[in-house]
Amino acid sequence: MFYDSNHRRLFILHIHLDPLGGIAGDMFIAALSNAFPELKLYLEQVISEADFPQVEINYSAKNDGVLVGLGFKVSSLEHLSKPEFADIGQHSDDGVSEHQHKHAHHHREHKHDKHHSHRSYAEIRRILKEARLPERVREHSLDIFQIIGEAEAEVHGVEVSKIEFHEVGGWDSVVDVIGAACALDYLHGATWSYTSLPFGGGLIETAHGKLPVPPPAAALLLRGFIFHDDGIKGERVTPTGAAILKYLKPQIRLPSEPMELKRVGHGFGTRRLPGLSNILRVLAFEAVSQTHKDLITVFNFEVDDMTGEELSVSLERLRGADGVLDVIQTPAYGKKNRVTMSIQVLASQNSADQVAKEILSQTTTLGVRHQTVSRTILEREIVQIQQGQGKVRVKVVQRPNGTKTAKVDIDDVISASNNYFELRKLSGAAENDILRDINE
Repeated sequence: MFYDSNHRRLFILHIHLDPLGGIAGDMFIAALSNAFPELKLYLEQVISEADFPQVEINYSAKNDGVLVGLGFKVSSLEHLSKPEFADIGQHSDDGVSEHQHKHAHHHREHKHDKHHSHRSYAEIRRILKEARLPERVREHSLDIFQIIGEAEAEVHGVEVSKIEFHEVGGWDSVVDVIGAACALDYLHGATWSYTSLPFGGGLIETAHGKLPVPPPAAALLLRGFIFHDDGIKGERVTPTGAAILKYLKPQIRLPSEPMELKRVGHGFGTRRLPGLSNILRVLAFEAVSQTHKDLITVFNFEVDDMTGEELSVSLERLRGADGVLDVIQTPAYGKKNRVTMSIQVLASQNSADQVAKEILSQTTTLGVRHQTVSRTILEREIVQIQQGQGKVRVKVVQRPNGTKTAKVDIDDVISASNNYFELRKLSGAAENDILRDINE
């Protein structure tokens, strides 16, 4: 379970992208919003507070007769008045973007560079820096546009500062990138993987004439990714989709550890594909809390000729020794009813010899008993949350019956408390906050 800096609950550990139809910015937002309805509300709030001029976002229910999911679209007066600027990722039935894909280019190379939706890389950075956006959303957006800008600069052989965007310069595409950034902010801490990408194929019309699919900038962004050919032509991975993938750096396979599938989302593109749903599917997984068995060495010995202070120092040194898992002391009665201290040390099996030497070096005991035992432990996760004026670590585990429990790291609350009662109050608040959110 992950928590962001605002202590907002996140449900997932890992997200897998399955680009059955392909991937574009709008499909990415729609798929994740379908899986996480609360993300839809977050994105709507962010765009509303950003107060972009005459910009609206719209979600729509989609059903292609096979699958259901969501579509996502950005509307603006700029988009309606400039039909040559396609919403990135909006595909027509013949595989060409609805208003024909336009590439970014040097601002001196095209006669339409005065149109308002032809924005330079520098102007887009200024818009994003000045907009009222959550800081992490702003950072993600700037980074994604930097990835696009650097790819276009490499294609055209110019400095990135001289790049003038066509397709990704309109409000629709700018908001697509911000929407993707909102998803990444909301899912902060998640890891990512993907299924191989559909290659597509054919030619698309651009400002520079016909170009092969994937277009040059997208091809540069997709270096290192795995593709397959499903026989369906057209642009299947848009430049924004490619930039998102490049930014995420997903693995080609799922993690090896067991995970529980929690949520599924379908994000639709607008193009109809023959015999195939044009969707990006997302699968959201949460780590499965499980038991783990291993072997450890248990040491036992008694000490009756060290003062309490001396023994305390020695045992603290033992606790810090390599391979030592825990040190436990209990009072006991030895020979002639003398009060003694019985000590138990738990250590990893491969450190047994060294720990035995450490015991004999740090204490006055003349001998130590040891045996190898098996143990069953619960996997645990350390969650860091804001509590009071600072952050505290909380150890969270899931019991075999499904119950989740939490235990605060006492060192993190000692400095924030003046006495036991304050310490217990802070610890209890942190633990209760975690469990309340987990069990909602």
